[in-house]
Amino acid sequence: MVSFGWINRVLLFLAIITGLFFVTSCSSQEEQGINLAQPYVGGTVGLNAYLVEGMPPPIIHDAGTYPFGVGVALENMGEADVGPGTDNPFVLVRLEGINPEQLGVTDADIQKMLDAPLRGARRNFDGTIFPGEMTVVTFEPLNYLPDIHGNTQFTIRADVCYDYETLSTTTICIKDDVLENIQDTSICSLTGEKSPQNTGGPLRITSVVENPMAENKIQVNFVIEHVGIGEFFGRPTNGEEEKCDFSVRNFNKYYVDVEVEPLDDSGMTISCSRFGGSNKGRVKLYQGAPTTISCVIERTRPSTGRVYQALLNIRLRYRYGQFIETPIIVQDVTN
Repeated sequence: MVSFGWINRVLLFLAIITGLFFVTSCSSQEEQGINLAQPYVGGTVGLNAYLVEGMPPPIIHDAGTYPFGVGVALENMGEADVGPGTDNPFVLVRLEGINPEQLGVTDADIQKMLDAPLRGARRNFDGTIFPGEMTVVTFEPLNYLPDIHGNTQFTIRADVCYDYETLSTTTICIKDDVLENIQDTSICSLTGEKSPQNTGGPLRITSVVENPMAENKIQVNFVIEHVGIGEFFGRPTNGEEEKCDFSVRNFNKYYVDVEVEPLDDSGMTISCSRFGGSNKGRVKLYQGAPTTISCVIERTRPSTGRVYQALLNIRLRYRYGQFIETPIIVQDVTN
């Protein structure tokens, strides 16, 4: 008689090894934080701005004896492309807190527009992330000309003003016969909070709530919220100018352009009361506080009893301003 005991032991050993490999692979993916169901990189930053080390130096000299420069690094952390040739062409960097004449330059020399596009970050199909592009805007040569008496300190500030946009995607529930299928949650639910997914940016959709209204109508309420560190402004229209004036006298602050994009289903229309029945418009967030927009999705074709999930895309477009600053000591070296 042939014994199969050793064969069973080998098979058991192989099963254990396979199980350990599976657990290790899963653990490895969890440690890497890869989520294939996450469509966007996300985050609360559009352009990340910071001063290049040594530009400016912490100490300079007076009487035009110490040429120096200021370097502002811009890194596109969000997912919108910016700069020339993109949908967000306006990117301005300017220096504040200094009199340009004292540095031997003019007003035009201390403000520069981005001259090349910066691609945003991307999430690859396998969950990995391609970081956004970065560049450095430099202001040089600068030279402090006054002959001062005794050391002094002043603050130099770099303002960054740029166009940006956020795309929010939410899976909602569509039922042709709303009232008849209101209790049916086998595929999806018509009622309750949804989970919006946002591209990276300082403005985002933080809440989406869906509720049935009538036989052929669904109501969707969503909240726009500012989650960044700067200020936001309405994009200029009709030749207006907006360079991110942070003062309280700027009445263009806290405006954002909103578009609720049409659904892929041509038999459904979207209208928002805040936009006069349209699916897009401009809204002001009072003092920058979260604001709720209410829209109605209405079926315009005869009911066929369909139940399915659809993607609701909401696009926010705005101009954003932020700044970084650093102190500089001017040493009196001529006395």
